[in-house]
Amino acid sequence: MTCTNNPFGERAQKYWDRRYALFSKWDEGVETDEVGLFSVKPERFALEIGNLLSGHNVLDAFCGIGGSAIGFARCGKRVMAVDVDRDRLFMAKHNAEIYGVSERIEFIHADVMEAYPKLSFDALNIDPPWGGPDYFTKARFGWRDFLPNPLPLIRKAITSGIAVAVGLPANFSADELRELPPETVIRESRDATRVLFRTAYYPPVA
Repeated sequence: MTCTNNPFGERAQKYWDRRYALFSKWDEGVETDEVGLFSVKPERFALEIGNLLSGHNVLDAFCGIGGSAIGFARCGKRVMAVDVDRDRLFMAKHNAEIYGVSERIEFIHADVMEAYPKLSFDALNIDPPWGGPDYFTKARFGWRDFLPNPLPLIRKAITSGIAVAVGLPANFSADELRELPPETVIRESRDATRVLFRTAYYPPVA
């Protein structure tokens, strides 16, 4: 859906107001639905993760409307963008075309938890759904609050020697980080006033 006025109602207004941080080329026809609007990685952070994540062939496990996949492709990586929602995957491809990087991205309609063994890659970006905008009302967000729980996929990747970047909400439980290797590095991404989210990297990054 492309439009100039917020079509998603008051609940989505704060995300709509940040749309140019999500995509600097928004006015060139970026497409989204309500879920994509509040779940997409803002452009500058997608580029930051793309530059920090080791590897050249990235599996973007829950690509949504394509913000991370586009950022990674702009960093020179090849990307497999996987999503179970066909409409959102079409939006991701359209948005990648706006940025001129669609040829660096393979768009795959699949459940990534099932497709994972059939794919070949040396880096994994995994940012599974956080359960909608109300995720921040949880006092302690843990692995089982993701939909689905990404921990089995993360463990498989690490065991296989694949570089991993994991998107975590700001209220993610420190206790549950113990499920990741102790060498894992956690980096905060902030706006002017608060932590927006965290990213866990393994192997560690500078």
